[in-house]
Amino acid sequence: MSWRLALIGGLLGAFASAYLLVDYLGGDSICLTGSGCDEVRASAFAYPLGIPMPAFGLVFYLVAIGLLLAAGYRSSLAGFPLRLLTVAWATTGLLISAALTGIEVFVIGSLCGWCLLSAAASVLLAVGALRARPVIGAEPAARTAQARRRAAASLAQERQRRTWFTVTGGSVLGLALVVLLAIPSLGIASPSRPPATVVGRASLGSGPELVVFSDFQCPACARVAPILEQLANEGSATVVYRYFPLNQIHANADAAARAAEAARQQGRFWDLHDRLFATQASWSDLPPGQASAYFEQLAREAGMDIATWRSDLTRAGEIVSADASEAQRMKLPGTPSIFISGALYRGSTSLDGLRAALAAAGRQGT
Repeated sequence: MSWRLALIGGLLGAFASAYLLVDYLGGDSICLTGSGCDEVRASAFAYPLGIPMPAFGLVFYLVAIGLLLAAGYRSSLAGFPLRLLTVAWATTGLLISAALTGIEVFVIGSLCGWCLLSAAASVLLAVGALRARPVIGAEPAARTAQARRRAAASLAQERQRRTWFTVTGGSVLGLALVVLLAIPSLGIASPSRPPATVVGRASLGSGPELVVFSDFQCPACARVAPILEQLANEGSATVVYRYFPLNQIHANADAAARAAEAARQQGRFWDLHDRLFATQASWSDLPPGQASAYFEQLAREAGMDIATWRSDLTRAGEIVSADASEAQRMKLPGTPSIFISGALYRGSTSLDGLRAALAAAGRQGT
C-alpha cells in the first residue's frame, strides 16, 4: 500500500539522518563512499546557521512520519487538509534533497553514501504520499448501524496497521543504528589509536598539536588547508602535515605528495603545499606524466634546486608510503583526517570549530 511506501521512506530517512547526526557530533562512523562523507562534512554547506545539516533531515522525516500517522485519526490539521499538507511536506523535502545532492556532485565534488540513502528515502516518501488515499473523510457515509460499526472497525484496523508498521520498522532500524554505531568501538572501522609521533614531518606554528592526514588532490583538503595555516600563524596550533594520498580515486595524489616531500627536504614544503592546493583544478585531471611535469614547474616557481628536488623524489616516496600505511593501519575513513592533541577530531572544520577544539585541548593540557 502507498502509505507503507511513504512510511518506509520516512523511517529510512530518519535512520540515515540520525546516523549522520551522530557522525557530525563527533561519533565514530562508517562512510559508505570512501572519503565522500568526510569531504561533504568538511564543506561550507555542512553546518547551515551553525547547525549540523543532518539535524534538519531528522526533524523533517520525524514530522513526515507524524503526519502520516495523524492521517489515520483526522482529515485536517489547523484547517488544512492533512493529505495535502503531507504531500506538500514530502514534495518540499524531495526538492531540497535533490538540490543538496546537486551541490554534492557539482560543487563539493564528492558523494556521501548516507546522504544518498536519505535522498532515496525522500523519493519513497514523496511517491508514497502522492499515491496514498486519505483514511478519514473519504469513506462513504454509512446508512445503518451495522455499516457504521463495520466502518469503525475497518478504520481501527487501519490505524492499528499503521502504528504497528511504524513501531516495528522503527524498532528494527533503531537496532540497526545501535549496531552500526557500535562497530567502530570494536575497532573494525575506526582509528585503532592516535598517530605515532614522527620526527621529520612538516610542521608550522605553536600551540596544541594538530596532525592532519591530507591528500593534495582532495577538494575538502584544499578548503581546510588555509584554515589550518591561519591557525598555525596565529599561534593556535602546531600543524603537522602527514600524507594520505587516496590513490584509488585520485590518480595524481601520490605524485603530488612526493613532490611536496621533496620540497620539504629543501625547507620549502609550505611554499609548494600552497601552490599545489591553489592549482588543484589545473593538475587533477592531467595524465600522470603531464602532472609530474606540472609539479616540477611549480617547484621551479618556488625557487628550488630542481636537480636536488628530482633526486629527493625517491626518498620522498618512502616517507609518503610510510604515512599512508600509518593512516591505513588506523583505518582512517578519508581525508582530511585531523587529530588534535592525539584525539581524532570529528567536528566542523570551520575556523571557529577548530579554534574552539584547540582551545579546549589547550585547557586540558594545562
